[in-house]
Amino acid sequence: MTASVMARALVIHPGALGDVLLALPALAHLARLAPGIHRVLAVAPRLATLLDGSAYAEEAVDLEALALHRLFAPGADPAAVEHLAGYDAIVSWLGAGDAAYRKHLGALGARPGCRVIVARSTPFPGADRHAAWHLLDTLAPLGAPPAAPPAVRLAAGPGERDWAAGWLEERGLAPGTVAVLHPGAGSPAKVWPGFPTLARRLSAMGLPVVAVTGPAEAGTAAGLAGASGLPEARVARDLSLRQLAALFERATVFVGNDSGLSHLAAVVGCPSLVLFGPTDPAVWAPTGLRVRVVRGAGAGAADPWHGVDLGRVERAALDLARGSAIGVG
Repeated sequence: MTASVMARALVIHPGALGDVLLALPALAHLARLAPGIHRVLAVAPRLATLLDGSAYAEEAVDLEALALHRLFAPGADPAAVEHLAGYDAIVSWLGAGDAAYRKHLGALGARPGCRVIVARSTPFPGADRHAAWHLLDTLAPLGAPPAAPPAVRLAAGPGERDWAAGWLEERGLAPGTVAVLHPGAGSPAKVWPGFPTLARRLSAMGLPVVAVTGPAEAGTAAGLAGASGLPEARVARDLSLRQLAALFERATVFVGNDSGLSHLAAVVGCPSLVLFGPTDPAVWAPTGLRVRVVRGAGAGAADPWHGVDLGRVERAALDLARGSAIGVG
């Protein structure tokens, strides 16, 4: 498919940070299928700020502004889709399970020169397919899938890089010497309990530790700081995604759970150690060239974190900081 056939594409993704970052290989492949294509990515506002004008979306817009909820009503006015008629292709990783939504978008796809794909944003349970590959598979109607997922990389902007350098300098920390820990996750079940001890051990070995937290992780941050003795000044709270990307770029290693911030660390090129307990890294591991996974017993086990012991995590983190041990452990 060429750009003359498909000049503008709208890609709709309703997911959170990690899910959307796993879509970057598919967005890169879309550009290869149609060189010069103008990709408009509709996502949550916080993610639009991160991805707008990136290598993966010429524009990133607020998903809610599209008012797609109107398309889930069986009797929706056909005018509800008219604002989407200016696109030559629409890839919606939203609404695959809703017949009314598929019908309304399908009406656009019946127009000459317009291609519409409506597909799941995640693999079917038990499909044994990595989420990034699943999203690449959904683009098959537009062209042959790649032999391997395209490598992806996000970069922080100059302003955020200056901010990160200043933040570290204020704390007496040199770029490239810091271990960044993210002890939180979207679900308490995905939180490895060993972060306070890991923070103490890494600090005792001379590797300075910084912790990052999100808006809903105040308790996790307080628990880590209190149990590990980490100074409050080294807990970075409620940073923007662009600031986090810049901080991760300056870390010697990142250690986190199966969470969106682990995906962000991986995609900016930080050596990243990601810990999996109840979730499956074969489906959800971050994409990146400098990622190592340590996995536990998994869902259904009496202790999903069995095997993710402190010594194993510590060794993997130190190996990553020294530039080795990429893979799955």
